Amino acid sequence: MPFPNPFGRDREGTERNITGYKVATILSFLLNLTFTIMYTSHAPENAHGHSHWNHTIYGLRDHDYTAFSPSYVFVSIYWVTLFILQIGYIWHLFSDNAVYVKEAAAVGSHFILFNILQFAWVHLWTRSHWWFSEIMLALNWMNLVGLYLRHPHTPRWVHLPAVALPLVWVEFALFWNGAVMVHCSSLACRILANVAIWNFLVFAAFFLLVFKDYQIGFATSFLMAGLGVGQFATKTFALQWIFAFTIMAIVFLGSILVAVPTIFTGEERADVAAGDRERAPLLEDA
Repeated sequence: MPFPNPFGRDREGTERNITGYKVATILSFLLNLTFTIMYTSHAPENAHGHSHWNHTIYGLRDHDYTAFSPSYVFVSIYWVTLFILQIGYIWHLFSDNAVYVKEAAAVGSHFILFNILQFAWVHLWTRSHWWFSEIMLALNWMNLVGLYLRHPHTPRWVHLPAVALPLVWVEFALFWNGAVMVHCSSLACRILANVAIWNFLVFAAFFLLVFKDYQIGFATSFLMAGLGVGQFATKTFALQWIFAFTIMAIVFLGSILVAVPTIFTGEERADVAAGDRERAPLLEDA
């Protein structure tokens, strides 16, 4: 019997490929987790005699500082939170509850691909292959946007670790990596960055207004706080940290305005219940 393909075209994650999802999900998670921890504390080994090309993940922040260089403390908190939530997501694949298993497996192929592409980004980023690492981020962005459009109303325990937090991170990393890629440190480039930073307000506002996704809003405001702290710590007299904190405040307030009525009026519970009713025949057939 051939090994089940977790990337098979099966939106609801039937019993046929659950085993494949479990194995591939754990392996991709461990791959990303292991190398992220490794390259946070140690730079890659010397490559072809060009040791100056290799840095830790945060070492590049000091080596090639740009207008999108964040605070490593905020980024670390973000990723520790994401890894913990991803463990919770993986646990649901092994649950005895058929609904939990199917909800988790429905986004499994995108989750696996996110971790693989994130690992590739870490591998390339720490070796100063910034053009290729930017391509990895662009592919991951398309992967996650595709996931969002296919599954816009997943339960919170799926949405946070598999959709919202990864998408916000990739959106931010595209600008950070891109700024390093073009060595954006000149006055003209910083002015351009002062304009480009408002993309994050548009990005968060789109998901807040169209999908009422306050989880993306809170995640965006947190990374904007990290960007503001990172910029203020190195350039006190500059506009970038002011803009970052302004966007953080606006998005945070907007997220609260969306979250409070959504949570207390039970709209999220209604969406999940509707999704469960749609899957009821599939559960009976499984």
